[in-house]
Amino acid sequence: MKRILRVLLVIALIFSVSFSSMPISSGAAFNDLRRHGVKVDLKKGNWTSFYTKLPGTSKYQKLYAKITKFSTGSKGGKGGGGGSSGGGNYKITIQIQIPSKINKKVAKHFMKRINNGKTVGNEFIDYVDICIVDFKTGENLKSVQTDGEKGLNYQEVVVQEENEWKKYKPQKAKIGSNTYSYYVSYAKTYSITVPTGYTDLCIGVCGTHISNYEKMTDWNLGFAEGYTNLSDTSHVKLRNKKLTGKLCHFFRITPTTTSK
Repeated sequence: MKRILRVLLVIALIFSVSFSSMPISSGAAFNDLRRHGVKVDLKKGNWTSFYTKLPGTSKYQKLYAKITKFSTGSKGGKGGGGGSSGGGNYKITIQIQIPSKINKKVAKHFMKRINNGKTVGNEFIDYVDICIVDFKTGENLKSVQTDGEKGLNYQEVVVQEENEWKKYKPQKAKIGSNTYSYYVSYAKTYSITVPTGYTDLCIGVCGTHISNYEKMTDWNLGFAEGYTNLSDTSHVKLRNKKLTGKLCHFFRITPTTTSK
Protein backbone atom coordinates (compact mmCIF):
# COMPACT_ATOMS: atom_id res chain seq x y z
CA MET A 1 0.00 0.00 0.00
CA LYS A 2 2.83 2.37 0.90
CA ARG A 3 4.55 1.52 -2.37
CA ILE A 4 1.41 2.44 -4.34
CA LEU A 5 1.13 5.73 -2.47
CA ARG A 6 4.77 6.55 -3.27
CA VAL A 7 4.17 5.83 -6.97
CA LEU A 8 1.09 8.05 -7.00
CA LEU A 9 3.03 10.80 -5.22
CA VAL A 10 5.81 10.66 -7.82
CA ILE A 11 3.28 10.83 -10.67
CA ALA A 12 1.57 13.82 -9.06
CA LEU A 13 4.93 15.54 -8.61
CA ILE A 14 5.83 14.99 -12.28
CA PHE A 15 2.53 16.52 -13.42
CA SER A 16 3.03 19.43 -11.04
CA VAL A 17 6.53 20.23 -12.32
CA SER A 18 5.43 19.85 -15.96
CA PHE A 19 2.47 22.17 -15.48
CA SER A 20 4.51 24.85 -13.69
CA SER A 21 7.11 24.85 -16.48
CA MET A 22 4.52 25.44 -19.21
CA PRO A 23 4.43 28.95 -20.67
CA ILE A 24 1.63 31.21 -19.48
CA SER A 25 -1.01 31.67 -22.15
CA SER A 26 -1.03 35.18 -23.61
CA GLY A 27 -4.81 35.00 -23.62
CA ALA A 28 -5.04 34.25 -19.91
CA ALA A 29 -6.28 36.98 -17.60
CA PHE A 30 -3.43 39.10 -16.28
CA ASN A 31 -5.26 39.20 -12.92
CA ASP A 32 -3.26 42.00 -11.36
CA LEU A 33 -0.29 44.07 -12.50
CA ARG A 34 1.56 43.60 -9.21
CA ARG A 35 1.21 39.84 -9.36
CA HIS A 36 3.74 39.67 -12.21
CA GLY A 37 6.15 42.14 -10.62
CA VAL A 38 4.89 45.33 -12.26
CA LYS A 39 5.37 48.35 -10.00
CA VAL A 40 2.45 50.73 -9.44
CA ASP A 41 4.58 53.63 -8.24
CA LEU A 42 4.58 56.23 -11.02
CA LYS A 43 3.65 59.54 -9.42
CA LYS A 44 2.52 63.02 -10.38
CA GLY A 45 5.34 65.55 -10.29
CA ASN A 46 8.06 63.16 -9.05
CA TRP A 47 10.72 61.38 -11.09
CA THR A 48 10.52 57.57 -11.05
CA SER A 49 13.47 55.51 -12.26
CA PHE A 50 13.02 52.58 -14.64
CA TYR A 51 15.17 50.57 -17.03
CA THR A 52 15.23 49.43 -20.62
CA LYS A 53 17.57 47.43 -22.84
CA LEU A 54 19.32 49.37 -25.59
CA PRO A 55 21.27 47.80 -28.47
CA GLY A 56 25.05 47.94 -28.36
CA THR A 57 25.46 46.99 -24.70
CA SER A 58 24.56 44.13 -22.38
CA LYS A 59 23.70 46.53 -19.55
CA TYR A 60 20.27 47.98 -18.89
CA GLN A 61 19.92 51.73 -19.33
CA LYS A 62 18.50 53.64 -16.38
CA LEU A 63 15.92 56.28 -17.31
CA TYR A 64 13.57 58.57 -15.42
CA ALA A 65 9.87 59.28 -15.95
CA LYS A 66 7.30 61.53 -14.37
CA ILE A 67 3.77 62.74 -14.89
CA THR A 68 4.18 66.45 -15.56
CA LYS A 69 0.52 67.31 -16.12
CA PHE A 70 -2.67 65.58 -15.05
CA SER A 71 -6.26 66.80 -15.19
CA THR A 72 -9.65 65.19 -14.80
CA GLY A 73 -13.19 66.06 -15.71
CA SER A 74 -16.57 64.39 -15.93
CA LYS A 75 -18.23 63.85 -19.29
CA GLY A 76 -20.32 66.90 -18.54
CA GLY A 77 -17.17 69.00 -18.18
CA LYS A 78 -17.26 69.36 -14.37
CA GLY A 79 -16.06 67.37 -11.41
CA GLY A 80 -13.12 65.06 -10.91
CA GLY A 81 -13.35 62.22 -13.36
CA GLY A 82 -16.97 61.26 -12.96
CA GLY A 83 -17.25 60.79 -9.20
CA SER A 84 -17.21 57.51 -7.26
CA SER A 85 -18.99 55.67 -10.09
CA GLY A 86 -16.09 56.27 -12.47
CA GLY A 87 -16.38 57.51 -16.02
CA GLY A 88 -15.16 60.79 -17.42
CA ASN A 89 -12.16 62.31 -19.15
CA TYR A 90 -8.48 62.38 -18.23
CA LYS A 91 -5.60 64.30 -19.75
CA ILE A 92 -2.08 63.24 -18.87
CA THR A 93 1.43 64.20 -19.96
CA ILE A 94 4.40 61.92 -19.30
CA GLN A 95 8.04 62.94 -19.65
CA ILE A 96 10.96 60.52 -20.16
CA GLN A 97 14.58 61.53 -19.58
CA ILE A 98 18.01 59.93 -19.86
CA PRO A 99 20.08 60.96 -16.80
CA SER A 100 23.56 60.83 -18.34
CA LYS A 101 25.36 61.07 -21.66
CA ILE A 102 24.36 58.28 -24.00
CA ASN A 103 26.66 55.25 -24.04
CA LYS A 104 29.08 55.56 -26.98
CA LYS A 105 28.60 51.89 -27.91
CA VAL A 106 24.86 52.51 -28.09
CA ALA A 107 25.39 55.71 -30.09
CA LYS A 108 27.65 53.82 -32.48
CA HIS A 109 24.97 51.15 -32.96
CA PHE A 110 22.31 53.79 -33.63
CA MET A 111 24.64 55.54 -36.09
CA LYS A 112 25.16 52.23 -37.92
CA ARG A 113 21.39 51.76 -38.21
CA ILE A 114 21.03 55.26 -39.60
CA ASN A 115 23.79 54.65 -42.14
CA ASN A 116 21.99 51.44 -43.18
CA GLY A 117 18.83 53.42 -43.92
CA LYS A 118 16.86 52.54 -40.78
CA THR A 119 14.32 55.25 -40.01
CA VAL A 120 13.08 53.87 -36.68
CA GLY A 121 14.75 52.25 -33.69
CA ASN A 122 17.57 54.80 -33.72
CA GLU A 123 16.75 56.67 -30.47
CA PHE A 124 16.55 55.51 -26.87
CA ILE A 125 12.89 56.53 -26.72
CA ASP A 126 12.11 53.86 -29.35
CA TYR A 127 12.82 51.27 -26.64
CA VAL A 128 10.27 52.76 -24.24
CA ASP A 129 6.49 52.41 -24.44
CA ILE A 130 3.66 54.25 -22.73
CA CYS A 131 1.19 51.49 -21.92
CA ILE A 132 -2.43 52.21 -21.03
CA VAL A 133 -3.99 49.04 -19.69
CA ASP A 134 -6.75 47.53 -17.61
CA PHE A 135 -5.47 46.97 -14.05
CA LYS A 136 -7.01 43.50 -13.73
CA THR A 137 -6.49 42.01 -17.18
CA GLY A 138 -3.50 43.82 -18.67
CA GLU A 139 -5.61 44.50 -21.76
CA ASN A 140 -4.23 47.22 -24.04
CA LEU A 141 -6.69 50.09 -23.86
CA LYS A 142 -4.93 51.96 -26.69
CA SER A 143 -6.10 49.35 -29.19
CA VAL A 144 -9.28 50.03 -31.16
CA GLN A 145 -12.12 47.52 -31.30
CA THR A 146 -12.75 46.21 -34.83
CA ASP A 147 -15.38 43.85 -36.24
CA GLY A 148 -16.66 43.18 -32.73
CA GLU A 149 -13.90 40.63 -32.08
CA LYS A 150 -13.63 39.67 -28.42
CA GLY A 151 -10.63 41.01 -26.59
CA LEU A 152 -10.07 44.18 -28.59
CA ASN A 153 -10.57 46.87 -25.96
CA TYR A 154 -13.85 45.51 -24.66
CA GLN A 155 -13.69 48.08 -21.83
CA GLU A 156 -14.78 50.77 -24.32
CA VAL A 157 -12.04 53.13 -23.21
CA VAL A 158 -11.03 55.71 -25.83
CA VAL A 159 -7.38 56.82 -25.92
CA GLN A 160 -6.04 59.60 -28.11
CA GLU A 161 -2.41 60.68 -28.50
CA GLU A 162 -2.42 64.46 -28.64
CA ASN A 163 1.09 64.63 -30.09
CA GLU A 164 4.11 62.64 -31.18
CA TRP A 165 7.05 62.63 -28.79
CA LYS A 166 8.12 66.24 -28.16
CA LYS A 167 11.92 66.46 -27.99
CA TYR A 168 13.97 68.54 -25.55
CA LYS A 169 17.64 69.28 -24.82
CA PRO A 170 19.58 68.29 -27.97
CA GLN A 171 22.97 66.65 -27.42
CA LYS A 172 25.76 65.20 -29.57
CA ALA A 173 28.04 62.19 -29.17
CA LYS A 174 31.36 62.05 -31.03
CA ILE A 175 32.03 58.72 -32.77
CA GLY A 176 35.37 59.00 -34.52
CA SER A 177 34.87 61.51 -37.31
CA ASN A 178 31.07 61.18 -37.07
CA THR A 179 28.55 62.74 -34.72
CA TYR A 180 25.38 61.14 -33.35
CA SER A 181 22.72 63.70 -32.45
CA TYR A 182 20.12 62.84 -29.82
CA TYR A 183 17.75 64.38 -27.27
CA VAL A 184 17.87 64.07 -23.49
CA SER A 185 14.15 64.34 -22.85
CA TYR A 186 10.83 63.44 -24.50
CA ALA A 187 7.21 64.16 -23.57
CA LYS A 188 3.84 62.95 -24.82
CA THR A 189 0.24 63.81 -23.90
CA TYR A 190 -2.79 61.51 -23.91
CA SER A 191 -6.51 62.20 -23.62
CA ILE A 192 -8.49 59.27 -22.20
CA THR A 193 -12.25 58.84 -21.95
CA VAL A 194 -13.68 56.03 -19.82
CA PRO A 195 -17.30 54.85 -19.48
CA THR A 196 -19.30 55.28 -16.31
CA GLY A 197 -18.55 52.54 -13.79
CA TYR A 198 -15.06 51.81 -15.09
CA THR A 199 -12.36 52.11 -12.40
CA ASP A 200 -9.41 50.00 -13.58
CA LEU A 201 -7.53 52.49 -15.77
CA CYS A 202 -3.72 52.33 -15.56
CA ILE A 203 -1.04 54.24 -17.45
CA GLY A 204 2.64 53.47 -17.23
CA VAL A 205 6.12 53.68 -18.69
CA CYS A 206 7.62 50.39 -19.80
CA GLY A 207 11.11 49.44 -20.91
CA THR A 208 11.99 46.26 -22.79
CA HIS A 209 14.23 43.28 -22.07
CA ILE A 210 14.85 42.83 -25.83
CA SER A 211 17.38 45.17 -27.46
CA ASN A 212 16.78 44.06 -31.05
CA TYR A 213 14.28 46.64 -32.35
CA GLU A 214 12.76 44.49 -35.08
CA LYS A 215 12.40 41.47 -32.79
CA MET A 216 10.93 43.67 -30.04
CA THR A 217 8.27 45.24 -32.29
CA ASP A 218 7.37 41.84 -33.73
CA TRP A 219 6.98 40.41 -30.21
CA ASN A 220 4.77 43.32 -29.12
CA LEU A 221 2.60 43.39 -32.26
CA GLY A 222 -0.18 41.25 -30.77
CA PHE A 223 -0.42 43.57 -27.76
CA ALA A 224 -0.35 46.69 -29.95
CA GLU A 225 -3.25 45.34 -32.00
CA GLY A 226 -5.20 44.27 -28.91
CA TYR A 227 -5.09 40.48 -29.30
CA THR A 228 -2.83 39.78 -26.32
CA ASN A 229 -2.25 41.41 -22.94
CA LEU A 230 0.70 43.04 -21.18
CA SER A 231 2.11 39.73 -19.95
CA ASP A 232 2.84 38.72 -23.56
CA THR A 233 5.15 41.66 -24.33
CA SER A 234 8.85 42.42 -24.07
CA HIS A 235 7.93 44.73 -21.16
CA VAL A 236 7.25 41.78 -18.85
CA LYS A 237 9.76 39.07 -18.09
CA LEU A 238 7.63 36.12 -17.00
CA ARG A 239 8.85 34.38 -13.83
CA ASN A 240 11.27 37.23 -13.17
CA LYS A 241 9.40 39.71 -10.98
CA LYS A 242 12.57 41.60 -10.07
CA LEU A 243 13.39 42.43 -13.69
CA THR A 244 9.76 43.19 -14.57
CA GLY A 245 9.68 45.56 -11.59
CA LYS A 246 12.58 47.47 -13.12
CA LEU A 247 10.95 47.63 -16.56
CA CYS A 248 7.34 48.56 -15.74
CA HIS A 249 6.06 51.43 -13.59
CA PHE A 250 2.38 52.37 -13.60
CA PHE A 251 0.01 55.00 -12.27
CA ARG A 252 -3.50 53.82 -11.45
CA ILE A 253 -6.15 56.40 -12.30
CA THR A 254 -9.23 56.01 -10.15
CA PRO A 255 -12.35 58.21 -9.73
CA THR A 256 -10.83 59.62 -6.54
CA THR A 257 -7.55 60.63 -8.24
CA THR A 258 -7.24 64.40 -7.95
CA SER A 259 -5.83 66.87 -10.43
CA LYS A 260 -2.38 68.38 -10.00
